[in-house]
Amino acid sequence: MKKIITIIICISAFKTAKAQLNLVPNSSFEDTLNCIESNYLMEDLIFNWFGGKGYYNSCRSFYFGVPANVTGHQYPRTGNGYCGIYTRGSGTGALRNYIQIKLSQPLLSNNKYLVEFYISLGDTMHANCNSIGAYLSPDSFLAPYNNFLIDQIPQIQNPIENDLSSKTDWTLVGDTFVATGVERWLTIGNFYNDSLSTIIPLDSVCAQPNPFNCAAYFYIDDVSVTLIDETGINEQKQNEFSLFPNPNNGNFKLQYKGNLTKSIVLFITDVYGKLIDNIEILNSTTDYENASLNDGLYFYSLRQGFDEVGKGKIIVLK
Repeated sequence: MKKIITIIICISAFKTAKAQLNLVPNSSFEDTLNCIESNYLMEDLIFNWFGGKGYYNSCRSFYFGVPANVTGHQYPRTGNGYCGIYTRGSGTGALRNYIQIKLSQPLLSNNKYLVEFYISLGDTMHANCNSIGAYLSPDSFLAPYNNFLIDQIPQIQNPIENDLSSKTDWTLVGDTFVATGVERWLTIGNFYNDSLSTIIPLDSVCAQPNPFNCAAYFYIDDVSVTLIDETGINEQKQNEFSLFPNPNNGNFKLQYKGNLTKSIVLFITDVYGKLIDNIEILNSTTDYENASLNDGLYFYSLRQGFDEVGKGKIIVLK
């Protein structure tokens, strides 16, 4: 009997998304090529997908079985299979894996899309890394079994408040974005190095010298990219903020494309949710300077009363 799965929803707006065609082929990793135990590459085991660090299915055994396998014990969220990747390794190198797929059709320019996937932390891991996201690109990247860092800024990034440390449940990661019309490939993983990632030790193992498995390895299931608002650009034009340059050295310009009729407050927090600064925005263009910001990843939120009218990431590099 499958255990009961608790779904953690990080963005309430997802509940109202319109049902649309999922553009991710083999979205729950069910369509297999073969179940050979000695194979590691996803492209040798299932249709459409590339990369990864393990494919798990009830048709496999020993290391890659379901529900028991070398990394832990987990039932698929749906079907018989799921895959896995490292988002952070136990050593000093940038141990990263990615899964990648070509969408069934290119995204439409100026339309809003919802990108979602479910993850569960492997039982044998001693650390959690909340820094996982999805990057949509015109072309594919090299995403083999080997470990390396794809240095790109993902359109979809898991927010710090969405805890990914559960080893029993499947946790939802996702957000919306407006496509430019060139996106054709989807890549999922951690696109930031350790200094910009949110790494949380789960026990005392990580404090030991050269700790084994002080790493974050996630099972992944049910990936989707869906069109949710064909007129998304109209909303964006009416209420669009841009922050540039990004990355920056702590100085940037915040611009609102429209007439600002009410004051807005800019909040800046670090990756742990600690408030760094807040200022009132009174004009369409605001210059922000903060020499005390250290190198790293920050989040900003723009609020008008109780309503959030904009949000994003700030990368500081000096």
